[in-house]
Amino acid sequence: MMRRIFFTIAILLFSWNVFSQGIQFEIGSWKEVLQKAKQENKLIFVDLYTTWCGPCKKMAAETFPQQAVGDYFNKNFVNYKIDAEKGEGPELAGKYEVSAYPTLVFVNAAGELVYKFMGVRTADKLIAEGEKAVRLYALAPSIAAMEKEYEQGKRGKVFLGEYYALLKESGAGGGIVLNEYLKCLSDEELLLEENVSNIGNISIFDPVLFDRLVKGIKKVEGENKKLGNRLNTSVMKSLSACFATCVKEKDEKALEGILGVKAGLGNLENGMSAMMGGGKSYLPAEQLRLDFYSNNRLDDKFKTLMSEYMIAQQQENSIDSLRKTEEITNRHFEMLIDSAKMKNDSAAIVSIRKTMGMASLFGGVKYKLLSSFVISATRHYWKITDQQNVGEKKKCIAWVNYAYQLDRTPATAWGCADLLEEIGEKQGAKKLLNDVLEVIKNNSLSDADPKDIQSVTERVEKM
Repeated sequence: MMRRIFFTIAILLFSWNVFSQGIQFEIGSWKEVLQKAKQENKLIFVDLYTTWCGPCKKMAAETFPQQAVGDYFNKNFVNYKIDAEKGEGPELAGKYEVSAYPTLVFVNAAGELVYKFMGVRTADKLIAEGEKAVRLYALAPSIAAMEKEYEQGKRGKVFLGEYYALLKESGAGGGIVLNEYLKCLSDEELLLEENVSNIGNISIFDPVLFDRLVKGIKKVEGENKKLGNRLNTSVMKSLSACFATCVKEKDEKALEGILGVKAGLGNLENGMSAMMGGGKSYLPAEQLRLDFYSNNRLDDKFKTLMSEYMIAQQQENSIDSLRKTEEITNRHFEMLIDSAKMKNDSAAIVSIRKTMGMASLFGGVKYKLLSSFVISATRHYWKITDQQNVGEKKKCIAWVNYAYQLDRTPATAWGCADLLEEIGEKQGAKKLLNDVLEVIKNNSLSDADPKDIQSVTERVEKM
């Protein structure tokens, strides 16, 4: 009996220790939490959750109890969690404009919002969010003081540089301050190491500034190719951010300016660069225009350009030409693999398959991105067009099938089948799914995931 008692006590102590390792949340009213934060001179970390929110439960069960999280949050914050639908929860959710769960907020002792984010975070990422909140809180007085001077008209080069550096450190971004600072610099200063990096952070399109940057790129390309490439990359990155801003602000003039800069740089189009962080500036100009029109509901412009764009794409990227290229490539690798098999060289076979995979990846990016765009754009076109018009329906069906032919993979076939069923072409969707299964079956070099194949097969059987 005594041994059982000691065992029970040990289990309870162990459970308490595990629990105490994580974040320790305050129990009490919001007023009491604010008072404690004021007394301890700390920020408040608030977990706004709901009982029905799965991700909220995941954070509570997997992230909050971890020792590293507890060590950091218990030291730096007064921690509080509250059901956003009960008690004081709805009032706090309204005050901090919570629209999804979980939403995690950091506020000061006066209840003023310092920083917030939504969604699940792992332990390391949650700590990183906490560090960002602490940094923002520490910088807030300095930023407020410089903001006041800026509003009063202070615009010296040194001041703007210091103000932008502070905004950058806080994570707030430079906005118009960065543009004004860069415009104060001489052509030589623009090409300094720190400013080439800063150029990539521009998010507001300024035609005068970008004109200088394009001229700068052309000037240094012949003298210092490495610097020219870095400057080019920074400008393209900034154009992607400017594009997002012009879409948000419905600024069609800025859109055309951005496309003009792209053209001035050689109208760079690089699918791999777009996928690897360069952003939308590396996509074709017509795609950016269509993206802008769709986001801002310029329906007539979208429909006219989409029809013209698809005619041009089907001519420039014909399926017959694509199939011939695939056939030549596959035949080449099949010959190499057959040769390696005859020599019983398993290492060579592995190497050839890796090379084939890389060739497929780099060679197929263009068509995969084009396929994805056509599916998305066709879906939007179908939503805004006259769905009772037979000609419009046939047009959309043809575009979906073209998108599939560009990238005959299970994932693309699935997306195309979804859209065909939405249009009302269930038999067309089934035919397309059967086709992708046949393509995989007849391609000895296919690297399709067996799980994807099984999913498509099961979907066909249920149709």
